[in-house]
Amino acid sequence: MLESILDIIANICSVFGITIHAKAFYEKLKSKKYRILSIFISLGVCCGLAAYLYASYQKSITVTKVVLNEKELTMSAGNTYPLTATVLYSDNSSDHAVLWSSSNSSVLTVDEKGVITAVAKGNASVIAQASKNNTTEIAECFVTVKSPPSGYSISVDQQPVDSYAYIYVKPYDNDITSIQIYGKSPSGEIFTPNQDVNDLYHFYSECGTWTIYASVENEAGIYEAHKPEDFVTIEVTNVLGGSGLYD
Repeated sequence: MLESILDIIANICSVFGITIHAKAFYEKLKSKKYRILSIFISLGVCCGLAAYLYASYQKSITVTKVVLNEKELTMSAGNTYPLTATVLYSDNSSDHAVLWSSSNSSVLTVDEKGVITAVAKGNASVIAQASKNNTTEIAECFVTVKSPPSGYSISVDQQPVDSYAYIYVKPYDNDITSIQIYGKSPSGEIFTPNQDVNDLYHFYSECGTWTIYASVENEAGIYEAHKPEDFVTIEVTNVLGGSGLYD
């Protein structure tokens, strides 16, 4: 086998103008004096051949698919979420080496580890791209970013004749899922009204000045009253049957 290997080496060297007498060299290597050298040459040639074959094999591997752990997400502005990508190759191997990007960085961003940060309300895609040996595959996760409610306007229309006070709460956002009204009595006790369409708000406990406010909620969070314009007052003079409605 060694003689054949030396013949191959001699032929390769001849291409570059180097002359090697393979048979004569082989006879020397067979002697005890050169036996160790022959072993090293054989190992070197075998390692070189193995490296060449391995490199050739690596060049034939292609990306077949990129898979994400999520295809769709709904997030609240300010929140984060870690995405994971798995890259599949033609030799049935896999890894997680992808390039991450966002289709709209004003809506969301993504770092080199796949962690999404929701920036503002809107829709965008997170894209994971994998490339190898002139093949490229991508996968996308479609993200909807929702923002918590921004507030509401509140007003009151008090009818002293029939002891009704109509409370109107108008959210600033159109994705509100629930509205809750609160009434703070003159003594400081806070009431939450019974959600009855026909008789929403009962003031049976105290006469005096009541403070009325609300909270509004959507899928992204809750807006709690905290600004002066979030509050209105009404005067309750009849604890027997006064009520209020909101629209």
